[in-house]
Amino acid sequence: MFSDCLQTYIKQLPAGSIVERLNEAVSANPCLVVTAPPGAGKSTLLPLTLLSSVSEGKILMLEPRRMAARQVAARMAAMIGERVGETVGYRIRFESKVSQRTRIEVLTEGVLTRRLISDPTLDGVSIVIFDEFHERSLVSDMALALVRESQQLVRPDLRLIVMSATIDATAICESLSAPLIEAEGRMFDVDVRYGEEADMYNCAEVVARAVRQAHQAHEGDILAFLPGQGEIERCREMLSDALSPTKVYALYGRMSSDEQSSAIAPSPAGQRKIVLSTPVAETSLTIEGVRIVIDSGLYKRLVFDSRSGLSHLETARISRDMATQRSGRAGRVAAGVCYRLWSKATDLRMQETRQPEILTADLSPMVLDIAAWGGEVESLTWLTRPPQAAVSQGQKLLQLLNAVDDTCHITPHGQSLSRLPCHPRIARMLHEAGTPYLKALAADIAAILEEKDPLAQSDDVDINLRLAELRDARQRGRHGRWTRIAAVAAQYRSMVHTAEDNDMPDPYDSGYLIALAYPERVAMESEAGRYRLSGGSTVSLSDSDALSSYTLLAVASVGTRIFLAAPLRQTALQDMARKVTNISWDSKAGKVVAQEECRVGRLILSSRPLNVDMRAEALRVICEAAKKDGLSMFDFSDDVACLQRRVSTVAEWHPELSLPDLSTESVLATAGEWLPLYIGKATSSAELRKLDLCKILWGMLSYEQQLSVERIAPSHIQVPTGSRLRVDYRKGAEAPVLRVRLQECFGMETTPCVDDGKRPVLMELLSPGYKPVQLTQDLSSFWQTTYFEVRKDLRRRYPKHYWPDNPLQAEAVRGVVRHKK
Repeated sequence: MFSDCLQTYIKQLPAGSIVERLNEAVSANPCLVVTAPPGAGKSTLLPLTLLSSVSEGKILMLEPRRMAARQVAARMAAMIGERVGETVGYRIRFESKVSQRTRIEVLTEGVLTRRLISDPTLDGVSIVIFDEFHERSLVSDMALALVRESQQLVRPDLRLIVMSATIDATAICESLSAPLIEAEGRMFDVDVRYGEEADMYNCAEVVARAVRQAHQAHEGDILAFLPGQGEIERCREMLSDALSPTKVYALYGRMSSDEQSSAIAPSPAGQRKIVLSTPVAETSLTIEGVRIVIDSGLYKRLVFDSRSGLSHLETARISRDMATQRSGRAGRVAAGVCYRLWSKATDLRMQETRQPEILTADLSPMVLDIAAWGGEVESLTWLTRPPQAAVSQGQKLLQLLNAVDDTCHITPHGQSLSRLPCHPRIARMLHEAGTPYLKALAADIAAILEEKDPLAQSDDVDINLRLAELRDARQRGRHGRWTRIAAVAAQYRSMVHTAEDNDMPDPYDSGYLIALAYPERVAMESEAGRYRLSGGSTVSLSDSDALSSYTLLAVASVGTRIFLAAPLRQTALQDMARKVTNISWDSKAGKVVAQEECRVGRLILSSRPLNVDMRAEALRVICEAAKKDGLSMFDFSDDVACLQRRVSTVAEWHPELSLPDLSTESVLATAGEWLPLYIGKATSSAELRKLDLCKILWGMLSYEQQLSVERIAPSHIQVPTGSRLRVDYRKGAEAPVLRVRLQECFGMETTPCVDDGKRPVLMELLSPGYKPVQLTQDLSSFWQTTYFEVRKDLRRRYPKHYWPDNPLQAEAVRGVVRHKK
């Protein structure tokens, strides 16, 4: 075989020291954790040596990045004197090099997921290796959970190895119940220096200055880490030929494999080079000859964008473990130096380790993949459990896309979407684009949505303007700012097997395709400048925007206002619309109405009245409406209010009676409990207001409670004239109030009491004209003192009335009574 070829590498590379232990452990343990320093050879040497432990099956090795997958496969093939695609091959998105002879396949994350879905048992696979697991991507975490499930249920012979240079090995070993195998590295000292701080705005400039300084001060090749392609290209322009004959190379994922190989290849003897790289060079890739590292301290992370419903790259500060990984690249061949472009104060604020992507990402793609695999998110064994709120949000989206049913099991349509290596929203749009014309249009729309909007500063939100510029640039062969979007669109066209189309599309077709991807963002104008989304929220659109003249829009990117949209015909919503029989309470009309509605989400596209027997539903509708509109539906008269206050007062005085809560809020909230007994055929507020609420509320008390209330808090008190006057039990008052004309109280010696004689009422004594003249709870004292002062004023104001000298012996009178001689 090729074991002889490997012996040299086993002796040369630090990872060679654990080859024997690893091969022994892999046969005895279902899971292993392997750690080794950067450049130790774990990604290349160890998989090759593991072939001796695998008699027939394949080894699958997961790499987080496409560039690393290509280069690792190429390096392994070179180590055994073969070409890629023979014993060692790779599979990445839109590209593969494998053959029937291939025993080791290096895969990117999404490819492994597709393989797991199509073959959950991983038939013919003996070992699955998760390389550079410290990056903790969402797909890597999910793939690990699925492989563990397969291992535990149907493939106990399957072996699982987690490898990394910087990782919390203890926690992973505990989670996997796996032993740890560590390789000692042969690292040289790295002098770490802190310098001018770089940020997302000045990154290219600061790195360029640091490269010039380091190039002059040190020998050896330079590896500079920048967050993305844009910063790399700007920095490359600034360096230009100023450091000649030293060559400057770029290294990022979207380069061709030949360009990547040139950047990674060792410098010819006597020459130097500078490699400006994204974080792809942190791990797996080894660039020989590097003795100087320039670290911007920044990287691009994937962040879920609620505006577009997709994820996008965002510049962020690296964590300390990432900084350690980067600086280690300077100590591979000799003592080196690392310039960290941030302060020590910033260093103290940096996170120790990067956060697992599963905690912040959009989980709908993961939920779909697991449903297609045949499992459930909650039942899998996770290294980091996904947040339940994010899982639920993902399930709801997939239901809207018809990818899963109400029980979150995958539908036939969802199976089709899961086969496309893209977000479920984009997958639905591509899958349901039924013609080559629509497929090409869907590919262009998908690319515009996934990438940064070149017209983001424009006030016009119409996506068709972007499509026009993209297609014009493509037709003329001058892509400019549309280069990246054009490349992504080409990948999508390849995925759905359609040709490039540069004709201007029908704007309404763009709206139709966007509505497929964003069914919850179909928008209908509700008032000038305001649109209601089918998901329920309301957003704004400037009156000056050309799209404001359309009643229906399909919205692709939205916050509180619309950012990207297209016009939409109602006929395009036929497949999405649902006919719903809606029996509801019309608060304006004050009645129950029944109508058949054509709906998209919460939007009513059209409706027509229904002549159906709605009594069965009317009660439910009225009871529900009562919680909000009950005050206008029922007659809460003064008598009802008095009864409520009486019962509330007694409940406060005597909690042992356990009286029910008859407050308006409680009565309306519990309408479903009492209303069925009294409603009859009433379906309008005019009919409901005829209900005797006093009788209904009084009936909520038991007979014993009614007797107690009548005794403790009588509704009326009789005065000497025989008049029965209402007692006002006021909320929060210290005593109930009895409003009575002074003349009707002649002969009444003491203040009436309630609560079995314990509580005197507050008597509000009135003039013949019903104007208050005195408040008292001590009527006896009033007759003896204050009465005579009050009488002076009353005699003056009411001279024809009788105001006796001795009110206790006078006859009580009601109405107008002339003065007695």
